[in-house]
Amino acid sequence: MRKTFIQNLAYFSLCFILTFTLSACGAKTNQQGKEETITLKMADSFPVNHICSRDFAKFFIDRVEKLTNGKVRIEYYPAEQIGKLKDLLDLTSQGVIDIGYAPPSFLAGKLSLNTVMIIPEYYKASQGSEIYNRLAKGILMQEFQKYGVRPIFVYALPQYDVGTVRKPIKSPDDLKGLKLKTSGGLYDKIASRYGVTPVVVPSPEVYEATQRGVVEGNFFSFISVRDYRVNELEKYHTFGATFGGYPIAYVINEKTWQRLPADIQKALLQAADELNKHAGETLDMEQEKIAREFEQQGMVIYRIPPEELERWRAPLKGLEQEWIEEMEKKGLPGRQVYEEYHRLCQEIVK
Repeated sequence: MRKTFIQNLAYFSLCFILTFTLSACGAKTNQQGKEETITLKMADSFPVNHICSRDFAKFFIDRVEKLTNGKVRIEYYPAEQIGKLKDLLDLTSQGVIDIGYAPPSFLAGKLSLNTVMIIPEYYKASQGSEIYNRLAKGILMQEFQKYGVRPIFVYALPQYDVGTVRKPIKSPDDLKGLKLKTSGGLYDKIASRYGVTPVVVPSPEVYEATQRGVVEGNFFSFISVRDYRVNELEKYHTFGATFGGYPIAYVINEKTWQRLPADIQKALLQAADELNKHAGETLDMEQEKIAREFEQQGMVIYRIPPEELERWRAPLKGLEQEWIEEMEKKGLPGRQVYEEYHRLCQEIVK
């Protein structure tokens, strides 16, 4: 009897260990011993017609499925279907979703160091995307890890310009006194330096805010102007003002990541790097294309001549030092991060 009991105990212990091992590596087997599909939930706030949803999220999902030979399937929930924009980092951290959109501009209190990407530089989207990719998976990794997540794919939208409903903007002085939508955080400081009253509006609500006159215009890239349809409301726009970049980060729950087999992790990272390159190049092409389309539709676009750029950038003088000091007051390595950002800008932007 005792021998039988010990044999049964050993048998059930072995079954438990095998079950735990299989679940810990992110894979399950069915009764026939075949490996089942790994399903990951991914969520963001972009409307389904936005390029970040219909193109970039889809690109990543398709590449992951192909590179893993169908072993990984990503369930995608755009347009705040699972949670509000401000909650997506927490939902990913808690494991409610596996991959979530975590924009540094709206999470400046949590991803403070990541806002270095907002500091205006003369980079195109493809260059900014490469810069952010290196930063996020290098010097900025530790900031993500504090919340039990890691960046899975990142890229950067083109530098922001400004669009207005009623007032043409042909010089920095024309911005004074306007109420304009910003993306929060450092963008508010950039806006204030031009005499703008910043109004933080979550991007999904920007059309209504502009339509109702809550704001008189928006700091946005041309991509988002189109995809949030505010070109239907704005009559004037600048081109080439460089009011700061917009970093896009999607993060994966760390426990989810650690459970995935090494070959699946490798495939996800490859898909992420491919998406980074694809997004940057696509955004650069779309920027000029969209501007021409807006002009054909009647929007008046002021293309800032090269000889005027210094005048436009003059109000931003010292912004980087202000950012460094703010970070270091929080006990964060602001100077180290900014110097790495600036070094990469000089290396990559030619």
